[in-house]
Amino acid sequence: MTERFDCHHCNESLFGKKYVLREESPYCVVCFETLFANTCEECGKPIGCDCKAC
Repeated sequence: MTERFDCHHCNESLFGKKYVLREESPYCVVCFETLFANTCEECGKPIGCDCKAC
């Protein structure tokens, strides 16, 4: 049996990749930022996982 570790939204394999846990479910960075990222009030762009400043 092969163990799977996939993004909860797009089902892409997360082995060896950055991911974010939300409510005990793993998301790839792209899906997490698309679905859950906050938006900068100044520029209107999503605030990504690696964002330091606008």
